Amino acid sequence: MFYKILAAQTQSGVRLLTICQMLKDKAQLDPGVKQLAKYGADAAQAGRLASVGFADSGYLPAVDAGVLRVAEQNGSLTDALAELTDTERDARTFFTGVFKPAAFQLVPASVAISMVTASPELLKDIVQDPTALEAMPLYIVATFLQTFGPALGVLIALFVAFCWWGRSRLTNRRWLLGWFSRDWLDQVAIAYCRLAASMTRQGATHLQTLHAFAEAYRSTFVQAMVPLATRDVTDGRAYAASLGDRLLPADVAELLDALVPGEDRERYPGAFETLASMQEALLANHYAVRARALKFTFMAVSAGFLVLMFHGLFNAAQTVATQVGVF
Repeated sequence: MFYKILAAQTQSGVRLLTICQMLKDKAQLDPGVKQLAKYGADAAQAGRLASVGFADSGYLPAVDAGVLRVAEQNGSLTDALAELTDTERDARTFFTGVFKPAAFQLVPASVAISMVTASPELLKDIVQDPTALEAMPLYIVATFLQTFGPALGVLIALFVAFCWWGRSRLTNRRWLLGWFSRDWLDQVAIAYCRLAASMTRQGATHLQTLHAFAEAYRSTFVQAMVPLATRDVTDGRAYAASLGDRLLPADVAELLDALVPGEDRERYPGAFETLASMQEALLANHYAVRARALKFTFMAVSAGFLVLMFHGLFNAAQTVATQVGVF
């Protein structure tokens, strides 16, 4: 809501200080919005950037505060707020794009796994013959889950935590993250293209854009890649080649080079906007494919464990019937 209010006011030409002073005294606004406005107004009155006050408040994510700071410095606040209020912006994460659409299938899968795991006690009550019991597939799988299930769960949780930690921090050996890394690199590329489109439209140089990106996005990976790209640009290497395999995937960097022949600066804003839109569409498609695969996996697990459960109970009933001489 705070971003939408700022966007509406800045598009009308109202100064950021004036907006913050007006918002901090609005009784009907959310307390968090009023506090943000108060910090922004105090910073602006003290001669600092209002966005610095937003960052000091602790209410905004560090990345958002950095984007606003860069935008306020280069006069592209309207573009930055349009990005921050983009309804699709919050959906471009692995959790919301992949796990969330398939999460409802996790419930039946968990129930099926729990039923199988708890089945040995029931089977022991039904089947009194230990030899017949230990030969049943349901009993074998259930005892395996009881014995090794907690360890497997811990390993999976540790791997997820490692991927979450390493996506923004690992600069070498990113192959350890597998396919969980590429979508995050795509998000970095989208963020850079959006910021670069805004800044080049304002006449910023390549080095200024790189510095601004490092200021806005303070992840370990970005902080390691920006100096490398900056060094290459300073040494006279082509801009697109300097970004390749760092802030942009190699194929995207090659496309940037093709879209801006001879590094014509007037073409950069449109080129970066094109690349950002392209990467967003590709990322959305990748997430949709992965979400379907995860949903199918959960459904297959549910079906497999339920079939195993019913098959085991049928075997147990058949064994008891044989023991009592029914068959």
